Amino acid sequence: MSGRKKISGKHSSQPAFYRRRILGQHFLNDQAIAGRIVGSLGPLEQAHVLEIGAGRGILSCRLAEQAARFTAIELDRGLSEALARKLKDNGKVTVLQQDVLEFDLDTWAAQCGPLTPVVAGNIPYRITSDLLHKLIGCHRHLARAVLMLQEEVARKLTAEAGGKPYGMISVLAGYRAAREYLFFVGRGNFSPSPGVDSAVVRLDFKAPEVAAAADEKLFEFMVRRLFRDRRKQVQKVLRTDPGFKLNAGRIRDLAAETGIDLSCRPEELSVEQFVALAESMAGSGG
Repeated sequence: MSGRKKISGKHSSQPAFYRRRILGQHFLNDQAIAGRIVGSLGPLEQAHVLEIGAGRGILSCRLAEQAARFTAIELDRGLSEALARKLKDNGKVTVLQQDVLEFDLDTWAAQCGPLTPVVAGNIPYRITSDLLHKLIGCHRHLARAVLMLQEEVARKLTAEAGGKPYGMISVLAGYRAAREYLFFVGRGNFSPSPGVDSAVVRLDFKAPEVAAAADEKLFEFMVRRLFRDRRKQVQKVLRTDPGFKLNAGRIRDLAAETGIDLSCRPEELSVEQFVALAESMAGSGG
């Protein structure tokens, strides 16, 4: 995996270990785990796979062999050039030396047809949050993603309501995709070894967990706003925040319409309940 910070010309002459530190790179070195990650993507004969943070290519070679088309993104110029040389005889492969956060994911996915757009990657810790929001934002075009993340983030991403890991990203991801925590990957499986463990998760964007809200902007605004004060009662935020400013009567009606006890905290609301609140608020004009 490689991080977000760009490498200038002066860095390109630095030793490989120095570049890895700048980019936050930790390379998976276990072939069996690489095989499990690729296998978790499902059949790839009709897929165009985008790999994020190709690194030394432990996933890339497998993906290039199995996918109908394969595109690898790697920020480190030396690594991307080495991977391009390794796969130069495979006509279905494209290797890009680029920051994935600047990559036009929507256009790439929309142009994959008739192949199915699929994403895989050993995700750099420093760009994880931005990248997850980018993937979720592209949900209409993507089929699925299998990602290796920091273990704590993987738990948050796949958490259900009521647990400590559950938060904004749990709800936003659960609204757009079926989420699954696949397996744990210890820190000893990387070189150099990071200071934390990792885990692999799958997001299936073609099988979201709930029906879409009528007013998706309201739904997303409400989720983000409530989790800014995750320890406050939902009713208090709805009553005092300028974006809502609901009076006591409207809050009682909202509770009755949805069957939700609004004295709860945001972390206790399921994805379905967030949608129900947004639907009720949209139906009454807020």
